[in-house]
Amino acid sequence: MTYVKTSVPKPGTNKGTGGDKKDLITLFDFDDVLTFPARDANGIVITGDIVMKPGAYMIQVYATKESIKLSQKPEGDTDAKGFMHTLEFSHPGSEDAIEEFLQNWTNRNIGAIVENCSTNKKRLAGLPCAGLQLSSDSIDDKDNNKTTITLAMTQKAAYRIANYQGTFTYSEVTDTVDADDTSIDLTAGEGRYQLTDGTAAVVVITTCTNAVVGGKYTLIGSGGTYPSTITKANDFLLANGTTWTALAGSEITFQAFKSDTAAWKFLELSRK
Repeated sequence: MTYVKTSVPKPGTNKGTGGDKKDLITLFDFDDVLTFPARDANGIVITGDIVMKPGAYMIQVYATKESIKLSQKPEGDTDAKGFMHTLEFSHPGSEDAIEEFLQNWTNRNIGAIVENCSTNKKRLAGLPCAGLQLSSDSIDDKDNNKTTITLAMTQKAAYRIANYQGTFTYSEVTDTVDADDTSIDLTAGEGRYQLTDGTAAVVVITTCTNAVVGGKYTLIGSGGTYPSTITKANDFLLANGTTWTALAGSEITFQAFKSDTAAWKFLELSRK
C-alpha cells in the first residue's frame, strides 16, 4: 500500500499548546533490540512491540518537564532529503545515578520515547540504523546544578518521529500474578505482569479483570514445573488459535476490548 493524499483539517481546540509531557523519558539501546516493528503504510504509526533481547530492558530517565524539547527537521539536497530527530531535556542535580548514566550511555545508538500526559501518545525518536547519540552539558554554580542532555541523530533518516503504540519492556514488572490464578487482575494498569509457576498442576488462564478498553498488557512466563497456559477456548483471541504456554523467557502481549456491554476479549498482538 502507498500513502493516499488526504486533507489535513484543524485538529481541535488548543492542539498547538506546548508542554503536556510526562517527566519520565523511556530510553533503549538499539543494540539490545531483538526485533523492531515495522511502520504502517503511511510511515508514522507503529502498532507492534519493540522486543528486547533476553535480559535486556528499557530504562526511564527523569526530565524537568518544561525543559523537554522534541524536534525534527528535513535535511539534504533536492530529491535526497531525510529527517533529523533531536530530543533535549534537563535533569536536576549531579547524583551518581545521572553521572553513571552519562558515562555509560555515551556512544550508544539510542531510541527515545516521550509520552504525552493527556492522550498517552508515545512519540518515538531514532531508528535502528539511525540511532540518537548522547551529548551533555553539566553545570553546578550559584544558580543551577543540572545537566542538559541532548539526544540527536548524526545522520538523516528516511522517517519522521513515530507514533509508537506498542508496549514497554522494563526490568521492573507492573505486577506479579499469584500461583494458580486463572483470571488476571489488571488493576495495576498497562504493562508487564509476571506469572508464577503453579503449585500442583498446570492451570488455564481464562480471562482478565479490571482492564481498560484499548489497554495493552504483557504476560511474562514463569517457567517451572507447572507453567500456566492460555487457549483459544475462553476470552483470548490467539493468533492462529495457537495455545501459549508460560515457559521461562516467553511473553505474550494482548489488547483489551469489549465484545458486549459487560463482556471482554483479549486480542493477541505478539508473543515470544
